[in-house]
Amino acid sequence: MSPDAFRSGTAITKGIMWMSVISFLKSTQVEFSVFVSGVFYVVQRLAAFLLALSVILLMFSQMFYIIYAQTEECLCNKDFPEANPFPHCDFKWSLLKVYTMLMGEIGNEMRYSTLPIAQFLYIAFAFLVVILLSNVLIAIVTDSYGVIKNERSAMVFWGNRLDFVAEMDAIKNVGKRIKACCGKGDSGAPGAPTNVQETPNGEPIPLEGLEEKGSGKFRAGWQSLMNLFDRNLYETYDVQPSSIEFWCYVLVRFGAFFFVIPLWLLVGLCTAGWLWPPQVREWMFQQKKAAISRADMAQEVTNQINQLKTEIMKLRIEMKGEMKSDRKEFAGLKTEVEAIQAEVMADLLQVKEIMVTLLDMSRDNLGTR
Repeated sequence: MSPDAFRSGTAITKGIMWMSVISFLKSTQVEFSVFVSGVFYVVQRLAAFLLALSVILLMFSQMFYIIYAQTEECLCNKDFPEANPFPHCDFKWSLLKVYTMLMGEIGNEMRYSTLPIAQFLYIAFAFLVVILLSNVLIAIVTDSYGVIKNERSAMVFWGNRLDFVAEMDAIKNVGKRIKACCGKGDSGAPGAPTNVQETPNGEPIPLEGLEEKGSGKFRAGWQSLMNLFDRNLYETYDVQPSSIEFWCYVLVRFGAFFFVIPLWLLVGLCTAGWLWPPQVREWMFQQKKAAISRADMAQEVTNQINQLKTEIMKLRIEMKGEMKSDRKEFAGLKTEVEAIQAEVMADLLQVKEIMVTLLDMSRDNLGTR
């Protein structure tokens, strides 16, 4: 094998290895999973754009190549091959130059000053490709990534987590098949305990849980280290800066922060996380709450609107009940006012009759005189 082939194969292998690392990280962090899936989704959405861009680049590279064919610039390249070659004298170099111009590497724009048609093509290329298509690319990427981030983040993460779990399950089944081929037989139903102790009451106790309590030592040790950095530590133990215990606690904190914790994390990293405390593994690999998608926000808004509608209906019913009771009160007051009015009118009639009677009596008395 030649050294060039070996280097090429090693480089490709390294690329595959780091792609595997990215695939693993997709199943551990929601944000990273959304980012990687967003990149792949954007690339898929860019298929039509990349096809159109390729056609446009081929078009301009061929036009520049045809314009400068058999011109003084290209003839000078043949006469002086050691000089800096003109980029559009060869088609592949013309295509490469057009691609670098797309990336923003314009170079010396005065090379197009000899031919007016070249200047026109240069201006058209700058407007169509550098300005227009670049902004279209930004718009497509922003819109496509927003779809993944806002609407399908949870679905993307759990899809990647499901793929990772299925892969680990397949690897585990391969190990079981190898054990079965070696004659060790089946260990029972999946998830069933293989080491059980019977209590005096006849109830079995799986011993796997007791064996797994070894990780409880790591949890307790890490918790003890974290308790050293408790804000209320000095108040709890009533330690003052003037006492020896205070400076002992400061020294222990210093050693834990600069020596014990970094060494523990480094050893855990060298063992692929096996010797990390459970709190660190839970912080790194336990599922965090996914970002709220547009569908969840819409559902929340819908629920709030329905709740407001329900409250408005209740308020409307209460207002109708109060209005009915007020109408009844008004009707009762009207009846009472009418009754009082009738009594007053009756009293006024009696007073009128009495006055008329008195007036008649006074007239009769005056007539008799």
